[in-house]
Amino acid sequence: MRSRLIRDGVPAVAAVPLTAMLLWLAGRDGVPGVDRAPVLVLMTAQTLLICLRRVSPLWCVTLMLVLQIAISAAAPDGTGVRGAGLAVAVYTCGTLLRARTAITLAVLTAAVEIGGYALLSPPPLPDPALDLARIALHLTLSLLLYVGAALLGAHVSMRRRYTEAVAARADADAQAHRARTEAVLTAERARTARELHDVAAHHLTSLIVQATLVERLLDRDPAAAGRHAAAVREEGRNALHNLRKIVGALRDGEGEDPHLPDGSGLAMIHRLVSGGEAVLTVDGEPGAQDPAVELALYRVAQEALTNARDHAPGAPVTITLAYREAGTTMEIRNGPAARPPVQRDRAHRGFGLRGMRERASLIGAALDAGPAGDGGWRVRLTVPRAGDDA
Repeated sequence: MRSRLIRDGVPAVAAVPLTAMLLWLAGRDGVPGVDRAPVLVLMTAQTLLICLRRVSPLWCVTLMLVLQIAISAAAPDGTGVRGAGLAVAVYTCGTLLRARTAITLAVLTAAVEIGGYALLSPPPLPDPALDLARIALHLTLSLLLYVGAALLGAHVSMRRRYTEAVAARADADAQAHRARTEAVLTAERARTARELHDVAAHHLTSLIVQATLVERLLDRDPAAAGRHAAAVREEGRNALHNLRKIVGALRDGEGEDPHLPDGSGLAMIHRLVSGGEAVLTVDGEPGAQDPAVELALYRVAQEALTNARDHAPGAPVTITLAYREAGTTMEIRNGPAARPPVQRDRAHRGFGLRGMRERASLIGAALDAGPAGDGGWRVRLTVPRAGDDA
């Protein structure tokens, strides 16, 4: 309540000088005595009552009408002095009360205002017909003013309620959608966790058996122990490969990506930069690569280009792929931003540096990211030669 008084009190106080100026202008136009002190005091009090329009709209209109009658009594005959506070109060009643109630109140306000004018300060005309015509004109104008203000307030209130209902409906739909999505994700994660457990249990059991045989044959039959050690290594590779596939599917939310271009990682990156978004430099021959490595190279390049576009729009971007005997190195470098970054919806974005590091760890690679010397940013992915991590 106190906050409403303060919010409405500020415009009420600001309207007081305007009221005084209007009275002064009316006096200059030849209306004698309009700027008398009693009229000014009454209209100032009526204007200040605007601060009560949302605290108690009915009392606000009632008090303003009482003051309006007093203004009609104090003003010279035929002047019809009125303030703007009544129109504001009736508009507020339209926003807070039922439309029928607000319109009824607007009609009563016009009738009381013009009734006070006709009885207390009638126009000084000798012809009764002209007097009635002038009073009827004032009544018509007052009805148009106050009923229009009430209808405008009712319309604003209806639009406000409609907007709130639409926002509440959208919020409820969004919450329901999030709940359904979370339920689907939970079920999918549970299924993937069961699959991960089965694969891990199978391979680990085989590894334990093979390791036990190596331990028992190490002294008695070193050659057989060596064969079993090689089997342990191969089983470990198979386990790592299968676990990477399952974890990768869990991370991406699906197995195969139908939107990935066919071909090697180099071909996929070529297609990624085909629109002129970055400059690709290749050093060496790619040779045969593990499909997981191909996909990781593509995804890291894709995420790095997206980050560069979001955080450094307009900056030049270069991708350097170096194929060596020791492994493959990919470096994405962008310069400083050419224009201010634009906020984007991240609902369908990747997972940033964290996601790139997870992808690197899945293939046994190393990812280094940080500021570049020229004020830009650098991402470097180093994939060791196949077999170094076995």
